[in-house]
Amino acid sequence: MLKFLIASAAALLLAACQQQPQMASSPPPTPVRSLFVVYFDTGKSDISPEGQAKINEAAATFKQGGVAVTVKGHADRVGDQGMNLRLSIQRTATVKAALMRAGIPESAIRSGSLGEENLPVPTADQVPERLNRSVHIAVIGRPLMSDQDYCAALARKWRSYSRTGASGPAPQAIAACDSGNYDAGITVLEQVLTDDRIVLPSRYL
Repeated sequence: MLKFLIASAAALLLAACQQQPQMASSPPPTPVRSLFVVYFDTGKSDISPEGQAKINEAAATFKQGGVAVTVKGHADRVGDQGMNLRLSIQRTATVKAALMRAGIPESAIRSGSLGEENLPVPTADQVPERLNRSVHIAVIGRPLMSDQDYCAALARKWRSYSRTGASGPAPQAIAACDSGNYDAGITVLEQVLTDDRIVLPSRYL
């Protein structure tokens, strides 16, 4: 009888454990999406200095944690539809080439040309519209921790491996982080950890 009671209690305990709700896993971080617009003159596909500045800005954003770039070319409804499709293709190709020159690998770029379709600003036929003479660049990336948090993560990593005193470049860099000079602190701490063959902490959230 005692064995039966023990077995029954164990079975009930096991069933209760199996019915405990599982902790919900944290949702994945929402991708960061940054938009840059390059404008063109009517009937043209060459990039202006203003447009090149936008391309450089997009490339810099990609290098800070981007994983993909979409490039979509448009043309306004001045002229015939076939010509405008070809024009949007030329604009897309021009911007894609400029992004690659700025350091974005071709494998990260997804491009397409829409001509007069799905315009940013719907208009009647033969109506000029600057917003429609454009290429839209979207940089999709993973969210990054702030410079302050990354500096602190580097400092924790160094402290977990180092047994040195309070002097030297690493403690000085940590002091720079504490004072808000994150660029200097990050640069030195990354170099110290790399020289010691210690894997750097990820900046991705």
